[in-house]
Amino acid sequence: RPIHDAVENDHLEIVRLLLSYGADPTLATYSGRTIVKMTHSELMETFLTEYLTDLQGRSVDDPGLYWDFYGSSVCDPKDESGFDILANPPGPGDEDEDDFSDVFEFEFSDEPPLPCYNIQVCLSQGPRNWLLLSDVVKRLKMSSRIFRCNFPNLEVVTITEAEFYKQTSLSQLFSCATDLEAFNPESKELLDLVEFTSELKTLLGSSLHWLHP
Repeated sequence: RPIHDAVENDHLEIVRLLLSYGADPTLATYSGRTIVKMTHSELMETFLTEYLTDLQGRSVDDPGLYWDFYGSSVCDPKDESGFDILANPPGPGDEDEDDFSDVFEFEFSDEPPLPCYNIQVCLSQGPRNWLLLSDVVKRLKMSSRIFRCNFPNLEVVTITEAEFYKQTSLSQLFSCATDLEAFNPESKELLDLVEFTSELKTLLGSSLHWLHP
């Protein structure tokens, strides 16, 4: 049988392969020799003995019942690897290089905030935050023409409704799917967007406050 030939020729990997495909390790030869008696190396004998012991079941007090696992650190020299995190712990006198690292920003408004959309409107710049111009002029109670005349420094761009729907629906920063129900994903109509800047926040009645913990 193939497993007998593999054991007798000390091909350990072939034995592993045959066992993984269901070879019976308990079959003896026609002369009555078992595969353990056919081994020619200590490694093969140990492997087959442990394998057969696993098949038969181990007792609770068998030291081979529990496996030992070692991390990758056992493969590295102790004097060249690792990092002692307690070598230089930060103290109360240490200060952060960035003075604003622990500052929390809060936005307050008397009215609910308008939906904000993170959209890329041109290839030369990444995604930015935009508001629908129709939402802004409705909140400010003025026409789009008057808004453009009074605030020429606020950037207004135009994008197709289909592209707006596509980018908004795929954005990981947008979680309110119900806000998109009013838009047609195949429409070629144009939408006006205005960039959501700090000036526009103030214009809409929002105020920013910073809290130092």
